[in-house]
Amino acid sequence: MTGVAGRGVAWADAPSALAECEARFLAHPEDSDSAMCFYRNAQGAEGREEARRRLTSLIPRHPERPWLSLVLGHVEVLATPKVAESSYRRAALGFRSQHDAEGEVLAGINLRNVLSLQGRTEEAKEWELRVSEVANASGVPQLRARALILEASALSDAGRDLGHAWRLLKQAEALTFPSGSDGLKKQCLTALGRVSERLGRLDEASEVYLRLAELARATREPATEARVRFDLANLAMYRGETDPQPGVRAEVLGLASEALRAAEAAGSKVFEAQALRLIAELLGDTPDAKVEAEACLQRCLALADELSQPERRIACLWTRAERMARENPVAAEREADEALRQALDHGRAFYVLSAWRARATVALRGRPLPQALDEAEHLLGAIEALRELQGDAFSQAELFARWVGDYHRLAGLMLEAGTAPTPRVPPREALSRAFQISERLRARTLLDALASARALPERQDTAPARAAVMRRLVAVQRQLLETSLSAEAREAARREVSDLEREELDLRPRPRRAVSEIVSLDATEHALAEDEALLVFLVGAERDVFNEPAGGAWVMSVTRAGTRAYRLPERSTLTSAAALLSGLIERRDGSEGGLASALYAQLLAPALTDLPPGVRRLLLVPDGPLHDMPFAMLREHPDGPPLVARYELARVPSASLWRYWRERSMPTPGGQALVLADPERGAGTMTAQRVTQTREGVFDEVTKLGALPQARAEGHAVEEILRDSSLTPRLLVGTEASERALKEAATVPPARPGEGAAVPVSKASAPSSGGPRPATSPGHGGTDASVQTAASDGIRLLHVAAHAAVDPEDPERSALVLAPGGPDEDGMLQPREIVSLGLSDALVVLSSCRSASGAALPGEGVFSLARAFFEAGARAVVASLWPLRDDETASLMRSFHAHLASGQSAAAALRAAQLDAQEAGLPAAAWAGVVVLGDGAWAAVTPRAARGWAGLEWAWVVGVLVLASALGLGWRWRHVGRDEGR
Repeated sequence: MTGVAGRGVAWADAPSALAECEARFLAHPEDSDSAMCFYRNAQGAEGREEARRRLTSLIPRHPERPWLSLVLGHVEVLATPKVAESSYRRAALGFRSQHDAEGEVLAGINLRNVLSLQGRTEEAKEWELRVSEVANASGVPQLRARALILEASALSDAGRDLGHAWRLLKQAEALTFPSGSDGLKKQCLTALGRVSERLGRLDEASEVYLRLAELARATREPATEARVRFDLANLAMYRGETDPQPGVRAEVLGLASEALRAAEAAGSKVFEAQALRLIAELLGDTPDAKVEAEACLQRCLALADELSQPERRIACLWTRAERMARENPVAAEREADEALRQALDHGRAFYVLSAWRARATVALRGRPLPQALDEAEHLLGAIEALRELQGDAFSQAELFARWVGDYHRLAGLMLEAGTAPTPRVPPREALSRAFQISERLRARTLLDALASARALPERQDTAPARAAVMRRLVAVQRQLLETSLSAEAREAARREVSDLEREELDLRPRPRRAVSEIVSLDATEHALAEDEALLVFLVGAERDVFNEPAGGAWVMSVTRAGTRAYRLPERSTLTSAAALLSGLIERRDGSEGGLASALYAQLLAPALTDLPPGVRRLLLVPDGPLHDMPFAMLREHPDGPPLVARYELARVPSASLWRYWRERSMPTPGGQALVLADPERGAGTMTAQRVTQTREGVFDEVTKLGALPQARAEGHAVEEILRDSSLTPRLLVGTEASERALKEAATVPPARPGEGAAVPVSKASAPSSGGPRPATSPGHGGTDASVQTAASDGIRLLHVAAHAAVDPEDPERSALVLAPGGPDEDGMLQPREIVSLGLSDALVVLSSCRSASGAALPGEGVFSLARAFFEAGARAVVASLWPLRDDETASLMRSFHAHLASGQSAAAALRAAQLDAQEAGLPAAAWAGVVVLGDGAWAAVTPRAARGWAGLEWAWVVGVLVLASALGLGWRWRHVGRDEGR
């Protein structure tokens, strides 16, 4: 961070005004703003030199005024940050001797920044602690904001706990705007933009940088404008890396050139060096471009040495290494090794990772492919090391998403090398290594959560505070669900909810770091049954922003008999096709048949053609746009039978997670089937649903939900069906279908002697994300006696027929909408509470809209309500990809449970129900969006006895209901409006 921490001030135009500044200071030396006058008029090179001379002359004559030394540091740092160190140190110590908290905080922050830029981490840390101590002791909100910004910047610089850094900056933002000084605002926005960018929140980062640009124009500070121009160019480069489109490289090069001109005009050598490096990276391979790029890099290295900034030197070295890799691979490797060595010495995680990436790029451009792939795989370890520095699962996933392209590239190049007519890597080795890379990419936070101890107790130091925050969160969310709340009060409550959510997240116990076992290809093949196939999709771009191979898109077909790989259309093509298919399905007129057939041919046909003849179950590991793909309705011919007519289908986040579920011992039959249907929230609800796009949209949505009469009938039907099974059904409808009732039912039963006791889980006491409690959660390879008891006595099947409210921007705010059941609940069962339920090896059926959708992060997958139930211990979850009609869903779920109660697995039962719906003439929109996630082979229900005529009777009832639905007899929408449903 190189920005100046100082008071915001207006611009005065002419450099000659510096004489007036001196006269003003001599007249009022006690006025700090008279000292800041020198900085206001020192933005250009000429004014900067004059200001330095005048300040240097005044300081010995006024040693009692540390503001002069502080301002001199501001003037010096614009050109050469290292020179400013002594001025900032003198100012900080002078303010300390005068007990001037504001001055010491400002000087200390700037001194810390200068030390940090020089790589003097320990000295910088000492000043961070001092600034925090002084600011907190002062009780001044703006000084507290500066301390928060500094703490966040330190975390960002180290690449550590960026989610916490972002939350600190949001606290600082609330203290800074609207009344803070311009200098404080710029400092806050600069740090917030950087952290948002590193977390992959590109839209937010762009918004922050534009705010900073507006502030720079208002205060007319060329150095800040240069910063903003570079940040916007760098952000555009990031977007180009994640979504390479034609023309992006030229666009970013133009922005980088503008940033260079702004830096030169401001006399800012720091941003000049950064812009030069980016320009050199983007220039082409023509002779003139090579000459220009080398000149840029030579100037960049000279500036880095002049500024004593190792970060600038490291970046210039790795850029030069990448550019010379093809023409002089030996020299390129030497430069790359030097960049990596210096990065490791410097100790900044992002620079270490970028240096590793450059080393991989040099290897891929200059070495034979087999050797290059060996070298490039070291990059993945560096990415995963940075991931481990993050303190919460969602931040891990956000950060990891930035580097997903590196996994796609290496896996795709490996597969291409192994499947070429003349393989450059042995085919089996290529498949095994690509599979391993794919597994290292996928759903790592979920795998970690399940593989760890999962029963994280509340930390004693934060448990009371967290309980208080949860109680307040419930109270404020209840306010937001009041339809009579005024607009002003609603906005205040919305802001408080955001603050409380951030505070609650910081009070959670940090996730335990478990050694998550990544399954090998050999082990996966061995674990598959003869009738199963695992289809692993890797959906990357064909070419990157530099027109280099980016891995492309593939599907790996894994069976017990062996593994094959097939090329697919690249990501942009599949993204467009998936969106088009969704729109056609929504029309409900059968017009999707042609595209469904085309996608079948592109995604599945070659792999399915080569499958062993006995395969009847497909385990799908989607990637990118395929998370929303309704595979069940893809078909070989436009008017042919759907895929589900041939195969049972289940989706798994990764092969490692699938094996985790598959290796768990089957619990003994028995337990409870808990059915919650048509919750009634009481007065205040309306009869129509409207989905909004605002941050408080979930609360707005919940207040407009109507009753679900067919859901209530569905609940009664499910209860009746399950009476003849191994489970004991319990039906809760209306006001009894409550959040409180579910939490109490899902609490682990009282422990036997020698076992730990359990208590009901509420919003005020729910432990953090980390999985279920110990007695309900067996580890790999089996269960003990206590686990079997808990499983047989607890919930084996949970069916929820209710509304779901999904927030794709903030998945933790999504909720299953239930009745509250008490004053300490709000009726919104959210992921932070779901993960605390005891649902070991349960089958969870979410008969709700969009319960399998949410925030999709590359690599990690979808943060949905369904996913949260896996952290709670569920073995399989049935959920929906899109909105569902009330009547159609009720019919599908009756059919599903009838087949499930006959002893079929979750995947087999859903397949049968979907075929029932299709044969009854229902459109794909009614059934193809319901999916099984997890262990689809899990049969949670065992028939008590041969059912004879009773079974036939239910089969007849199901058939009549499906037919009635198809004919439109007595059925209606769950809600008013064609896009609305559960």
